[in-house]
Amino acid sequence: MKKLLVLSVLGLASVLCAADGAKLYGAKCAECHGIDGKEASISGKAIAGGSGALAKLTGYKKGTFGGDQKALMQGTVTALSDSELSTIATYVDSLK
Repeated sequence: MKKLLVLSVLGLASVLCAADGAKLYGAKCAECHGIDGKEASISGKAIAGGSGALAKLTGYKKGTFGGDQKALMQGTVTALSDSELSTIATYVDSLK
């Protein structure tokens, strides 16, 4: 019974994290990348189907990653917490 309860809680937490990721993505990313991540941004690339979003987002925040869009992205992610970046990254990495 305890295993079932733990699995249920973990499943609910996963659903809530996905919902949070979609909400944060919609507020911070969708304008440039599209609601489904398939629109080419300033870089000319879509982000759907990619991987490693957390490393990229963290790099943008620290100023150690990015090309032409580096300043724009840094301005977008600077105010986000590490937890929020992780939540967005998990969502972005799930986009196909």
